[in-house]
Amino acid sequence: MEPLKEKIRRFKQWQQDPVTFINSKEEHRCNCCGTTFTGNYCPCCSQNADFGNIGWHSVRQSVMDIWGLGTRSFLFSLWQLLLRPGYFISDYISGKRQLSFPPVKMLFILAVAYALIIHWLFPDLKGLGVAMVDESFQIFKSFYDWYETHFSWVLLILSVIAIVPTWIMFRYSPRHTRHTLPEGFFVQVLYAALQVTVCLLLVPCWFFLKQSTILIITSLIVMIYYIVGYMQLFGYGFWSTLWRQVFIFISIICFGTVLMVLCFDMNVPPDTVIPVSPGYYMPIKTYLVVFYGIASVLVLAIGYIVNLIATRKVRKQLKR
Repeated sequence: MEPLKEKIRRFKQWQQDPVTFINSKEEHRCNCCGTTFTGNYCPCCSQNADFGNIGWHSVRQSVMDIWGLGTRSFLFSLWQLLLRPGYFISDYISGKRQLSFPPVKMLFILAVAYALIIHWLFPDLKGLGVAMVDESFQIFKSFYDWYETHFSWVLLILSVIAIVPTWIMFRYSPRHTRHTLPEGFFVQVLYAALQVTVCLLLVPCWFFLKQSTILIITSLIVMIYYIVGYMQLFGYGFWSTLWRQVFIFISIICFGTVLMVLCFDMNVPPDTVIPVSPGYYMPIKTYLVVFYGIASVLVLAIGYIVNLIATRKVRKQLKR
């Protein structure tokens, strides 16, 4: 039992500080400009001191550069994102960007890869596995038709929607107390990339498990990643992270529904109305926009007030 505890301790320590930088003490002569220097890079032209004769590693690097994967390791970033999601994202928004593959590019590469795999292997599958199992979803058929071929954009849009709720609920957290909206953009993009990565890893399961089972498994894994990652990123405990994410999730659903209704045609007769009071009816599209718009504002307002109460001690310390 003791070796297991030691392994867990070392793994947690690695999660918080996975990379050790070693600066070369040897003297080098740059093969590019001829400058003599000590360190890892030439101070004159910035070429790596390790660049020497061309070998098979040079061929591999050149091929990877075609796809934009050569400068910073794509697979290394995915590995870090899977094993230490919150710490990895924290490193990126704190300034350690040389360790990470560009987040937006990562998301689009993963989304395109997933779309191609699903198109070739499971042509009847909808987007990320969202099936219109209920007739009520048919009113949003135009959205689902667009979603099937543009779900990388859907993920990016949902990431943008999540920026403000996350900023409201986590801006006074123990870590990243001064959490900003631009930082929130990259937090959400990296989480979207993580979600697609989980879906890619579960693709083999589609051959022998039911679609509903896969959706449940995917949702549970993504939910666990969100909770654990946010705990690592912002420094709250389990319950403090969970109730904040509930507010975020509800607000995303409400505002996302508003955008969906505004941007896509609804598969209902144009004269369809909803009774809102005796003798007064409202077009269904207007009703949905008003209802979910008010709901999203109320959820954010309640979350903002609750978070202010929960973080009053932190805010007093920040004012000193």
